[in-house]
Amino acid sequence: MTDDNRSSLARSSNSLQQLAAYVHDVAVEAAARTMGNLRVDAIRNEATVTERFLAYMEMGLDRKIVDADEPLRVSAIAFTDRGTAEETFERETGADMACFIRYDLPGLRWAKGFLGQSKMGKVYSVDDDGRVHMGLTSEADYDQMIVDCTAMRRVTEESYVFFFSPEAVTVEKASALLGDRGEMYPNKPWQDIHMFREDGGVNIARFYGAFAGCQLGGTLLEKPAVGFNSVLDLINARGIAVILLLMVGTASPMPSLQRDSAELKALPFEVPETYWYWPQLMATLMKGR
Repeated sequence: MTDDNRSSLARSSNSLQQLAAYVHDVAVEAAARTMGNLRVDAIRNEATVTERFLAYMEMGLDRKIVDADEPLRVSAIAFTDRGTAEETFERETGADMACFIRYDLPGLRWAKGFLGQSKMGKVYSVDDDGRVHMGLTSEADYDQMIVDCTAMRRVTEESYVFFFSPEAVTVEKASALLGDRGEMYPNKPWQDIHMFREDGGVNIARFYGAFAGCQLGGTLLEKPAVGFNSVLDLINARGIAVILLLMVGTASPMPSLQRDSAELKALPFEVPETYWYWPQLMATLMKGR
């Protein structure tokens, strides 16, 4: 890799950290709006809370220019209300939402994503140090959450559960909610989901900041899903109810990267297959709007 390529990659990497701070702030506002909706009883079910939050994220991110080392243009689109659990494959995949992001930056061409499941939670108490004791409304809800986590992990390790309440929104990785806790802790922790974490669960704004900054998410689209050759095939079958797409590029559009581009030889790593699947994903979702 030449010095110019190293410089471009460094600028892009630094810019992603600045993008992460911007996305963090947008997620703070989106979460605040969603919590406000919950406080006035404007939202009453999990499907709506997911749609509302991602719609607020779209409003805050779409067509924005982030002033970074490499000025970034962000586009966002949320595909919501894409069917009930009975009309999709939610019970098979455990996911009621997915988020994907694509980067078209100098030295960095990438695409990744994650699966998620939203749960209506309840804050049972808050410690003096600010630790939130977030729980579910019943033991049955806890059992269903474990079923959903197990199903999502069959698709990808990059699976997360989002706990929404009028006071807080927190995130937990699906794998952190599973394991041999049945033997270690006979009483299901449905009234304190984050009791096994020192920080009380990750705030949703921190989560989305880390996702934008390349610290979370995986090359998801090409992986097999339950009953499908890939997650993309599952999405094509309207198998995920709510999807948020984020596209990050330079303020001056870069030329499209082709599989036979000379630029590929200069990149510091191999472009993942998810990058090439993006146009197909976009076309499929636009047709299904």
